[in-house]
Amino acid sequence: MKRIIAAILILSAALTFYASNPTDERRATFVAVGDDLIHTSIYKGAWTGAEYDFSPLFSGVSDVIRRADLAFVNQETMLGEGNYSGYPRFCSPLGIGSALVGAGFDVINIANNHSLDMGEEGFIYTNAVLSDMAECVIGGGGVKTVERNGIVIAFLSYTYATNYGLSPVVSRFDEARVYAEMKEARRNADVVVVSMHWGVEYDAPRYVERFEPTAAQKDAATLLCSLGADVIIGTHPHVIERAEWIESEGKRTLCAYSLGNFVSNMRYGATMLGGMLTLDFVKTDNGAKVENAKIVPIVCHYNSDHRGHTVYLLKDYTDGLAEQHGTQNEGNERPFCRETLTEIYENNISPEFRAEEY
Repeated sequence: MKRIIAAILILSAALTFYASNPTDERRATFVAVGDDLIHTSIYKGAWTGAEYDFSPLFSGVSDVIRRADLAFVNQETMLGEGNYSGYPRFCSPLGIGSALVGAGFDVINIANNHSLDMGEEGFIYTNAVLSDMAECVIGGGGVKTVERNGIVIAFLSYTYATNYGLSPVVSRFDEARVYAEMKEARRNADVVVVSMHWGVEYDAPRYVERFEPTAAQKDAATLLCSLGADVIIGTHPHVIERAEWIESEGKRTLCAYSLGNFVSNMRYGATMLGGMLTLDFVKTDNGAKVENAKIVPIVCHYNSDHRGHTVYLLKDYTDGLAEQHGTQNEGNERPFCRETLTEIYENNISPEFRAEEY
């Protein structure tokens, strides 16, 4: 009898240990960046005389992107086969799609305020051609899932509006739609990531100490948290806004309200600083969660001729490069330099989410 009791106690202790220390831990690393805005000077600068080569845009960060198990970008501008254009109605060469995939991006979002710049047909065409290039394209409605290292990640995407008309082919933020799609995502995936194109655009030379999310952003984030979103990726404001953990109805969500610009030819200094969200998805016998979330600062550089666009990690960006940046000619209230960029980053990203080196 004593032997039986001892065996039961040993088995009970073992079960307790393995319940609290799951052996079947699975991890997937994830990277996300903000708006890829292909202004006129960018696609003109990408022309080699034979083709549009956008790969130099990403040369400073592609190693980081490729190392991740999964990478996300918001492709702000729709694609076409000619009659290219910049702001306000964008149409970009197909080469930007292949360059994004070549840089390591797996998930491309196309639901944003520029989705209908080329009409409904332009959006449908962009969705089709990018779907032939990338593993996952979101923004046309529905739930898309990707599997990495035994973890199923669901992606959903919503935009607050479109600049030129309305169309059901673009995924607008509608509560009935959100409820239905979030329910489907939670049923079919371990982790749910939601892309939100929202907030207020910033485009001015004045210095702003802190870029705050709007009440509408915060309300939408709380709703998504209550419905089970694990991560919210915010885009559209063109500047970085804070990241935080949101708790609602017993659920916990990581929300990066705005990752700012990834690539652009916007004029002012604050819009040159973007954020690269990095994190781990972790799945055990007890469920899935998000760990090690950081916002790594990045800088979009171009010269005084508005050419040579390249994205750098802030830690690799020098004051020598900053002195050559085209934004120096735009009357920024603060000097465009590493000190200012670092101040903007630290004012908006709390220590919990700051990179170890920047």
